[in-house]
Amino acid sequence: MVGPALIRRATNEGPVMLLKFAHFRNRFCMFRTYYALANRLIQPEGFDLTVLETADPPSAEQIELLVSGAVDAADLYLPSFLAQRIKGAPILGIATEWKTTSRGNGIFVRADSPITAPRQLAGRRIGTHQGPHVVHRYVLKHLYGVEESTLRWISHPQEKLMEAIESGAVDAGVLIDQIFFLAERHPGFRCLYTDGEGWQALTGYSEMVKHIIAVREPLLQAEAQLREKLLAAFKASLHYSTEHLDEIADAFIERYGGDKEVLFASVRYPRIDFTFTEQEQKIAQAEMEMLFEMGELPRRIAVAPQFVV
Repeated sequence: MVGPALIRRATNEGPVMLLKFAHFRNRFCMFRTYYALANRLIQPEGFDLTVLETADPPSAEQIELLVSGAVDAADLYLPSFLAQRIKGAPILGIATEWKTTSRGNGIFVRADSPITAPRQLAGRRIGTHQGPHVVHRYVLKHLYGVEESTLRWISHPQEKLMEAIESGAVDAGVLIDQIFFLAERHPGFRCLYTDGEGWQALTGYSEMVKHIIAVREPLLQAEAQLREKLLAAFKASLHYSTEHLDEIADAFIERYGGDKEVLFASVRYPRIDFTFTEQEQKIAQAEMEMLFEMGELPRRIAVAPQFVV
């Protein structure tokens, strides 16, 4: 069964395929990327797209929606995607979405914290929105010599992590996206290191593939041109955002709150190309090796064959 995308509505130009796409909530980079599509300011070629926002991990809502066929496409964390492919889920990648660089994801402490170096995180309480953070576990182990068993991970919603650090509920916290840039500008916080810096020091790669676009496999088999049409729509929506960032920031703040200048800063660090180049394939394969070593995947898997290019 292909799923809901087989539902079509009639128009003067013939039937139009109806698709549903899901991305994570309260992420300005994603909100702005898909804003034009979500608000029907641009029209994809050959299909109609409904954009849904879903809960961040540790919630599995987004994965469950895609695997079950309740939505047709979604942006997924690369680790989640690979884990589902190992289980045999009927989904395939079509491109990377979000690649981080040296900024945008880091471990922060209070400015007056006695913790002055990453190796001093041993035995400390580290707040994160998704439980133990695999990249930081890997970097702390291999770059800073911190024994994994000494790390204490405590879950908090991302938007509450600065408060948790400030109050002493945690000793440090993994801050990402616009929260990272808010803390970076706040005199009461200090960044120990970023995951991008650690990853580059260990692997030589200046980027990490964090999110990918996945689509229901039967749908890709049934619609030969869908990959190209989806990516064209996503790129057009991203382009719209670069021309209307002020408008989109106002809409985001109205829904989620925030500081406009911080939001503007947050869009500068990730790379969003909607491609799957040879270099991206090498980076993703290196990440797979990390995920396997750290116990996030039950076995190794070749990454490139999990994508349609």
